[in-house]
Amino acid sequence: MSGLGGIYNLNGGPIDPELLRALGQTLSRRGPDGGREIITGPIGMTYRAFHTNKESCSEIQPAQASDKGILAWDGRLDNREELWDLLKDELRGADTDTEIVMAAFRKWDTEALSRLVGDFALSFWDTKSRLLMLARDPFGTRPLYYHIKQGVMFWSSDIRSLLDRADVSVEINEEYVAGFLGRYPSLSDTPYKGINSVKPGNVVTVKGHSVSVRRFWGPDPQREIRYKADREYEEHFLELFREAVRVRLRSDRPVWCELSGGLDSSSIVCMADQIIQSGEAQVPDFQTVSYLNSECTSDLDNKYVEYIEKKRGKRGIHLPEYDYWMRFPSPNKQFVPFPSTLLCVAGRHDRLRQEMRRSSARVLLSGLGGDQLLWSSLNPSPELTDLLSEFRLLALHRRLLIWSQILKKPYLQLLWRNSLLPLLPAVIRTRLQPNMRRCLWLDKQFFSRLKQQKHLLLPEDPYGFERWSSRMQSSLVLFVISAISAGNYRQGEDIELTYPFLHRPLVEYVMAIPHEQKLRPGETRSLMRRSLREVLPTEILSRNNKGAIDETILRAFAREWPKLKLLFAEPRVCARSYMNARELDRALDQARHGGQVLGGDLLRIISLEVWLRSLEHQYALP
Repeated sequence: MSGLGGIYNLNGGPIDPELLRALGQTLSRRGPDGGREIITGPIGMTYRAFHTNKESCSEIQPAQASDKGILAWDGRLDNREELWDLLKDELRGADTDTEIVMAAFRKWDTEALSRLVGDFALSFWDTKSRLLMLARDPFGTRPLYYHIKQGVMFWSSDIRSLLDRADVSVEINEEYVAGFLGRYPSLSDTPYKGINSVKPGNVVTVKGHSVSVRRFWGPDPQREIRYKADREYEEHFLELFREAVRVRLRSDRPVWCELSGGLDSSSIVCMADQIIQSGEAQVPDFQTVSYLNSECTSDLDNKYVEYIEKKRGKRGIHLPEYDYWMRFPSPNKQFVPFPSTLLCVAGRHDRLRQEMRRSSARVLLSGLGGDQLLWSSLNPSPELTDLLSEFRLLALHRRLLIWSQILKKPYLQLLWRNSLLPLLPAVIRTRLQPNMRRCLWLDKQFFSRLKQQKHLLLPEDPYGFERWSSRMQSSLVLFVISAISAGNYRQGEDIELTYPFLHRPLVEYVMAIPHEQKLRPGETRSLMRRSLREVLPTEILSRNNKGAIDETILRAFAREWPKLKLLFAEPRVCARSYMNARELDRALDQARHGGQVLGGDLLRIISLEVWLRSLEHQYALP
């Protein structure tokens, strides 16, 4: 991912060119392929390139057009052909993504953003209207932060740049901490007070001292796609999924893909092979990387990876999981800019970057988002809640009987938990849902003081869907957006991570079709399995389980206990009253003895502790 940044004097005065140049230098760790700075009156932009395709190698950024403005673009434009046809008079043969985006702003002004499909973050200065825009794609795949102080606005792809160059007073944003521990942080929050994140699918508009935020994309809640036969849904899905993978293979370097042997990653790999074999993508090489663990009895991924490798006739890169868990950076030797569970497997990602660098690969495909978009959970709540809210009581009764038999759960339990409970207000659901173990670890006074109990539930649908099934789908997609945009899955500055299942046209389509196409009694991911029956091996199509991660985490926890014991000798998460000290100590003791503890939540606590200690060392926080 490339790096972009800038400075805007809201008072209209000149900016310091040395400060802008220093901001650009901090972005060099993201963009090793050169860049430059441009200053026009009260505004300056900087850019550092990370090239992944031949078109990007021809770009000079920030791009400047005398009749329009300045553009810094960190992205991959997926609807290039469509936009080129609409803008060919303005383009006059130019074909880089930056030139197409600049032409789109020239023709449609601020409305251009809703027409851009792809992964991107951008800053654009409109010379005529003296308007600054900062925007991110709808799924937050590229980071972008900003800070305003004493009439000067700074922005950057790298939050460390703002901490180093924007004269930020480093203070912990406890609302972010509450969201991080509760799993669902706000899309605009960052770990630092005064630094905001541009929300995915939103544009921050600045004119003089006026700053506003508006959403430029969201799925149309009124759109419904209804076909007569399953086959039509399947064909439409297959067409869009093929497009989602194809556009991410636009690279003049090898492309890699994570392969776990699950439905999502396997689908991407097999579809990519088909596309490459048909000549639709000219990528020089396509490689898989798998994180395997032979020591865990509950890890089933190994044999499923073998099914895909057998179909491909090619063995991928295998990284042994047990070598890398709990290999977090030393907070006294390396600054950690934000908490992320990836910190607990920092060794794995260092190895991944080394392997990709050795093959000159820069793009990594991930199956993240497939679970939430295509409904991997055998959860009847969307269907049952729709029937109850629409007072279709006889149909509800019949479906309850079917689901009760499939799930082997009592009729009344399903009526309560999966039909009535989802309809209640969030504040009531927080209290009435089955108690989650992690709630015991959190300091109740901390969450109560911030009124952040909402972070323990999925985020509410912001798009205005009427049907409950659509609201639940929206919340799941928003959860993935929140995790991606917060950096929870970011692999590092020298890897461009991208998600085919979050291809905008695919998301729009899946959210507009009936829920029963995605989930049927006894069959999760129904549409996906039916659509890909000619693409995937039968062993993958029929897979209904996932490799368990908790055993891997607990084994690593026991193995690395001396290091973890030292880390939690005087836990900062308790000193700052984020965690209940007694419950945390009990959870840590259970974990090192292989007890029933939610491993993912332990990783959050460890990463938060590492981050807090890193802040103390770097900025001498009290």
